[in-house]
Amino acid sequence: MASVLHTIQLLGLAGVASYAVGRMAVRSGLLVYYRYAIVATPRDAMPAMPAGYVVRPVEPDELAQHVIDAPARLQADRFAQGMTCLGAFNKGGALVGVTWLAPGGMVEDDVNVRFAVPEGCCWDTGLWIVPRFRLSRAFAALWAGTAAWMVERGLTHSYSRIADYNIPSILSHRRMGAMTLGHHVFFKLGRWQYSTATRPRLIRHASDQAATLSLGPVPH
Repeated sequence: MASVLHTIQLLGLAGVASYAVGRMAVRSGLLVYYRYAIVATPRDAMPAMPAGYVVRPVEPDELAQHVIDAPARLQADRFAQGMTCLGAFNKGGALVGVTWLAPGGMVEDDVNVRFAVPEGCCWDTGLWIVPRFRLSRAFAALWAGTAAWMVERGLTHSYSRIADYNIPSILSHRRMGAMTLGHHVFFKLGRWQYSTATRPRLIRHASDQAATLSLGPVPH
């Protein structure tokens, strides 16, 4: 009972309800439902680079030599959008994880929406750690590399989306001082996708047209 109450306290009733609705939508086989928290993580709160790690951009040809969570099709789409793939390498030279960054935002793969970030910010997505290195400092290294990449470009905050019931991700972002800017709901039914927050609100999900969600600046 205590663990249930703790989960509700972390997620809020809306997050718990979102998880339940999402599960029911999957079981229906007809409707797909997403509810995302949009968070902004300040560069200055990101960790310092841990000893023994190097983080640098990884080009498509080099990335193709590694097995990561993103399939080749998704990698190609991200590179085509102008995203940077940062790879973290340990002192033995092994790739321990990756993350993807875009200065102006990107069209995500699960919802056909361009998340447009304000000037001075970037979008981060797809942070992934090689399973055998998940108890190492790889996570901290990737965020330290993200901060260095942002410094080079004069960026102050990194925006990202989190499923509002993803407790580990919510907690890790909170530890870095991330601010939740809002929650947005997306529905997919057959070939159609709808959200009140995007422009246009209704699109054909499989089309080349992406809706746009313009994200506001971080409140001061």
